[in-house]
Amino acid sequence: MDVFLSSIVAGLAIGSIYGLVGVGATVTFNATRVFNLAQGDLVMVGIMASYYGLDVLKLPQSLDFLLVLAVVALLALIEERTVVRPFLRRRGEGRFGWFIATLGFASVVETVVRVAFGTHPIVAIPSPLPLAGIRVGDAVIGYRQLLVIGTFVTVVVLLDRFYARTWTGQAMRAVAEDREAAALIAINPDVMSRSAFLIAGISAGLGGFVIAPIKLSDPTVGLGFTLKGFLALAIGGFGSIRGAVTGALALGVCEQLFDTYVSSNYEILVGAGLALIVLVLRPEGLFRTTAARSV
Repeated sequence: MDVFLSSIVAGLAIGSIYGLVGVGATVTFNATRVFNLAQGDLVMVGIMASYYGLDVLKLPQSLDFLLVLAVVALLALIEERTVVRPFLRRRGEGRFGWFIATLGFASVVETVVRVAFGTHPIVAIPSPLPLAGIRVGDAVIGYRQLLVIGTFVTVVVLLDRFYARTWTGQAMRAVAEDREAAALIAINPDVMSRSAFLIAGISAGLGGFVIAPIKLSDPTVGLGFTLKGFLALAIGGFGSIRGAVTGALALGVCEQLFDTYVSSNYEILVGAGLALIVLVLRPEGLFRTTAARSV
């Protein structure tokens, strides 16, 4: 029972990591209908920026936190302006070039980071919390795991309120449906897409900062994060915050249970198999998004 409980908690923490990638991708998808294939690499940049601030510059945790948010948010804005926006202004099939463009941006980011930090050994990154945790029976729920879960919950709640109660959240959805029609009712599509990438960048920065002590200073994790975030959205449904949450947590828990009771060698098959089952039974994912929205 204690092993099972530990696996569930570890799965929720891992699922929260996937979820932080997934909700960031959902924000940009809701505003632009672009799935940002660089979202996982933005989280990776957050991890490496945290490493640089804490281990190299020896900054206090508070300043390192601000550094991570600023670096990742700026990088997300650069991606939106240079890579994504030119394709959003195109009509027809040409506008879907974002797929290769965001993938190329992700490759460039990872290459630059690996060149910059490739000679450094992968080391632990200091955490604001100790290694200890809360004991439940013979199982221990680590404070660092709880920080990741708590950050994920906070981001999800804030985004849910943002979309439900703010004009900007509704305007982002309107731009995604029809950029030209949104412009006719005084919504600036460029501002909305820029805002979406800014929010996604902040989310990735938060994720990178809280994940850093768990994932260490590894500059190669970006593509893996993107893949797991994509699987989480495929399971839960693209464009749905609830779908991102459900898909990510389900994926994380299933992976950990599989690792515990079967083998960690075939972990990748868990996500692919789970996504395949869900998509066969419900092609739109567990939470379908509404096709028509009123603004």
